[in-house]
Amino acid sequence: MSYLLETVGLTRRFQVGQGMFKPKATLHALNGVDLRLKKGQVLGIVGESGCGKSTLAKILLGLLAPSEGSVLLDGKDIGTIGRMDFTRRVQPVFQDPFSSLNPRKTIADIVTMPLRVHGIGTDAERRKRAAGIMDMVGLPARFAERYPKELSGGQRQRVAIARALVMNPDLIICDEPTSALDASVQSQILNLLMDLKRELGLTYVFISHNLSVVEHLVDQVAVMYLGRVVELGSTAQVFDAPQHPYTRALLDSALTVAPSLGVPDIGLGTAFPNPLAIPPGCPFQPRCPRAFDLCSRVRPHPVDVALGGAACHLAEEPLRGAA
Repeated sequence: MSYLLETVGLTRRFQVGQGMFKPKATLHALNGVDLRLKKGQVLGIVGESGCGKSTLAKILLGLLAPSEGSVLLDGKDIGTIGRMDFTRRVQPVFQDPFSSLNPRKTIADIVTMPLRVHGIGTDAERRKRAAGIMDMVGLPARFAERYPKELSGGQRQRVAIARALVMNPDLIICDEPTSALDASVQSQILNLLMDLKRELGLTYVFISHNLSVVEHLVDQVAVMYLGRVVELGSTAQVFDAPQHPYTRALLDSALTVAPSLGVPDIGLGTAFPNPLAIPPGCPFQPRCPRAFDLCSRVRPHPVDVALGGAACHLAEEPLRGAA
């Protein structure tokens, strides 16, 4: 079976300074990430801050090289694909639309920039293409000569989406595309992304910490913790029957609009995961409310990218009864 996007053993390490007289420490941002995505599907990447989501996005976009492993686009390592060819096929939508748009350029210039870089069409043809894309994402034609500072946050994100779409890419990497927006604007952008997927047959990698957003948009979910995929499955499998205690904690942490229910207590304590000092055994065991002796000694088997499931001793059939 062919996949549009595939990561194989993706690992990324950084050397981090600890002070003037101390040696540098190794920060493990990604640890053997295996993912697969078919054309026309949406893969959601979720996890708390520091789990490696944004590092993964940068590697998928070719902005950062992996320490080990590879990223395959239609079976070809992206390192062997020319930069111009790669950017024709893969485009980003970043978290903060204001910082990702050039404040000195008009909206028309921003949306047509990829076409100019690739030498596609005449100036008139590029303007016509930009006008069509702007209309598709819900931007009036009068916005073409405005500047980013004259637009709202939601309108700026529509510009970012239009810029990504203008090249007719095969894959769009969305890195927290709604987290900088108001709740009402978030729903508008999400509905736009879903409509565009249906109309254009787009393929997304959607990175977010908002599980309610992911639940309504994606086909498959990968839950990350300390640079590892700890659970992988269809949206229904992960949300209806989570196998990993961390996934359960993420789902339980969702705030409710009912004031009487208060802030949920997910039982993970106040400690934060430290990628500079990954614990032995299961990386989640210091915070896991269901950890037992084996968890601190033996690392669970990684998630099988073909079958899905959870990297947890509790999810392994031979141990389920003992747990």
